[in-house]
Amino acid sequence: MESNSGMRRLISVVGMVLFGFGAMSGQNYSPRYPNELPRYNFYSSAKWRSLEPLVSTIDDVRKVMGSPDDANDNASFSESYPGDAVAQKPVFTYRLNNDWEILVYFVSSCSWKVPRDVPSNRLCSVELIPRKHVSFRAIQFPDVFKRRHIAAVDARWDEYFDGTGLRYEVYTAKTPYGGDVPGDLNRIAYGPAESEP
Repeated sequence: MESNSGMRRLISVVGMVLFGFGAMSGQNYSPRYPNELPRYNFYSSAKWRSLEPLVSTIDDVRKVMGSPDDANDNASFSESYPGDAVAQKPVFTYRLNNDWEILVYFVSSCSWKVPRDVPSNRLCSVELIPRKHVSFRAIQFPDVFKRRHIAAVDARWDEYFDGTGLRYEVYTAKTPYGGDVPGDLNRIAYGPAESEP
């Protein structure tokens, strides 16, 4: 009887030690994009979270996400998609649901700073585009985010970035298309880690 009691204590102590290590390792876990905003934290439950910018290939994207709803070659946007092997600047579109669509950019069509030795068929970014107006006027970005202003030919926006590759783009002027107004979200982008975009 005494040996059973000693054995139970030993099992109990071993269990607590193992549980403690498990809890500690959980505390050290850091997701790729730890600063997602509340209500806009898509990465941890996304089917594409296993894809890694600058590492995953165009074939990896198709395996994880399936065939895109639309595929374009930005090098010849008005023509039919020529196929992954021929496309110079491929961009995939996936319709996530009624609220969001996903644009997948590869290194050859990337707007991020990328080392020159990264092959052009590697994933650059996964970008969520709202299909309806999403106002960010009341959003207060945490101090970890830096802001820079972008002025393009057809739109102006502020880009909030945290260095992990997470970016939020918020319009600062009314767009000539779609009726977006200052404070509306343009996109949420998940790309390669960066010190400055």
